[in-house]
Amino acid sequence: MAVAVIADIISSRASTSRDAVQREIENAAVEVDRTYPWALQKWYPTVGDEFQAAFRTIDDALLSTLYLQLALPDNVGCRFGIGLGGIVTVESKLADRIQDGPGWWAARDAVNRAHEIERSQLSAVRSWFLVDPDSSAHDRAMEGPINAYLVARDSLIADISPRGRRAVFLQWCGYPQKEIARIEGVSPSAISQLLNKPSAQALRLGTEALELGVRPRRVH
Repeated sequence: MAVAVIADIISSRASTSRDAVQREIENAAVEVDRTYPWALQKWYPTVGDEFQAAFRTIDDALLSTLYLQLALPDNVGCRFGIGLGGIVTVESKLADRIQDGPGWWAARDAVNRAHEIERSQLSAVRSWFLVDPDSSAHDRAMEGPINAYLVARDSLIADISPRGRRAVFLQWCGYPQKEIARIEGVSPSAISQLLNKPSAQALRLGTEALELGVRPRRVH
């Protein structure tokens, strides 16, 4: 069993520079992969407006999608389908990387579900989690709690300003507040206020509750 993730670029066709959007997301993905290198398969672009990655555990998938959302630049967003199930490699003479299997099918259904919820119920929702229907009852029972977390998590992220999201990401990567302030061109007190907002603190507590906040930080 593995965790497959599909990231769908939001409103990519409406962008004035599709190339720029691609570069910005790829830069964010590289930073996330470099800082938190636990992916079974690192983020990579596929055909159209999608990225894909695979992880050994659900916790790692939740962690990576959280940090990628925080690392994305202004006015660039992704929705995520997270699927738990088997992943198989398909032999090909024409491509280096072809995968298939229930994990990817679940991820595809999940990203479609996230899109439906975003469009009809709650615009802040960016992520959804589904388990292969043929998985055990124990695994299928995880859908409810994890999706409840994702709805709350995405709503908190939507409540944070772009600068606040960047500040949270940099802090979690190990940057001191003075360095974050220098990068953002503001005072350390302004960064402190952003990091101490309830939404940012709630994200931190939620991460720690899932035991995702205990990973080693990058040393500068």
